[in-house]
Amino acid sequence: MKKLAITLTALTLALALAACGSTAGSSSSTASSSAASSSASSSASSSESSSTAAVDTSDLTAVMDALFNGIAEDQMPMLMPQEDGSKYAPLTEENSEYNTGVALSAYKEGICAEAAISAQAHSVCLLKANSAEEAAKLAEDVAANANPNKWICVSAERTIVAYSGDTVLLAMSFNDLAQTVLDNFTAQFGAENVTVVKDEAGADMAMPEGDVTSDPVAAMPEDASGAL
Repeated sequence: MKKLAITLTALTLALALAACGSTAGSSSSTASSSAASSSASSSASSSESSSTAAVDTSDLTAVMDALFNGIAEDQMPMLMPQEDGSKYAPLTEENSEYNTGVALSAYKEGICAEAAISAQAHSVCLLKANSAEEAAKLAEDVAANANPNKWICVSAERTIVAYSGDTVLLAMSFNDLAQTVLDNFTAQFGAENVTVVKDEAGADMAMPEGDVTSDPVAAMPEDASGAL
């Protein structure tokens, strides 16, 4: 009887130890699974963050490249080629007011992506204000003075002026293209950091009053038509 009691006690202890080992193994497995899941989630988050990482906003060319992300090639007008091979035209004393409505002295630097064909109303400009504090005033001046009718016989469907930090955006283009440019600008700088100063549809260009001749040569001054 005594031997039987000892045997039963030993078996009970063995079963208890086996159960503890199983529980510990299960806990360890759960913890490992949890850690792996957390690591995978962190890795995925890191990968997603990397794929949507903002460009260097101090580099206007990089920002301009990002503004055209997601625009199909057949939706994007051919841009004016530059003699030095650069992608975008630098804003200068000669072209600043034509492109932005303000003089070059009003800001530090700027570039412009202008359609190569004058019959296409498309122009996107980026300006660096002299400081972040001056950007709001610069954006307001651009909004008040930029001309969406600067092209021959065509007008921009939509004009958008926005700024973030010291960077000012002026987009005068087709409605959908201008919207994509604004969306990409917001994605780069963060919606909470972007202020839209102007967003309006363009008005149809008015035809000149009086008789309009169908003969462009006859409509020219006498000395000009004679020179043809």
